[in-house]
Amino acid sequence: MSYRSYDPEKALWYAFLLWIIGFVWGTIVFMVPSLKNVPMVPSISKYPAISVPLLILYAVLVFILAKGYLKTAENKIAEGLKFGVTLFLFNSILDALVYVVLFKGADYFAYFSVWLAYILFVVIPWLTGRWLQKGKNHEVI
Repeated sequence: MSYRSYDPEKALWYAFLLWIIGFVWGTIVFMVPSLKNVPMVPSISKYPAISVPLLILYAVLVFILAKGYLKTAENKIAEGLKFGVTLFLFNSILDALVYVVLFKGADYFAYFSVWLAYILFVVIPWLTGRWLQKGKNHEVI
């Protein structure tokens, strides 16, 4: 089994798209005082106005992107897992570089909402692959 995704460029573009969406939404929240001042939820989210909408949006977008990405994949389950791991690795590395190193947010990874987003990045493509593979196996030829 190869650990390389069958379409790595597309997977990386999708990962970058998801990261940019989060970054832009975070920037908007920081520019709107009423959103930025929403009280934190200890251990869950430092900025709920960022994390709650993003978690909902990520769940929908990751499903849509995974469905399109896996449409032509042969082994949809394995490719879904590889796609999800690509999303996770790309986003966690960029988050570490930008939020922890550049913005000095040492506590960024201390909140559950960040890890929940990473879990969604892996689990949703894998489950989408299972769902698509199951449908493929039941097709009448």
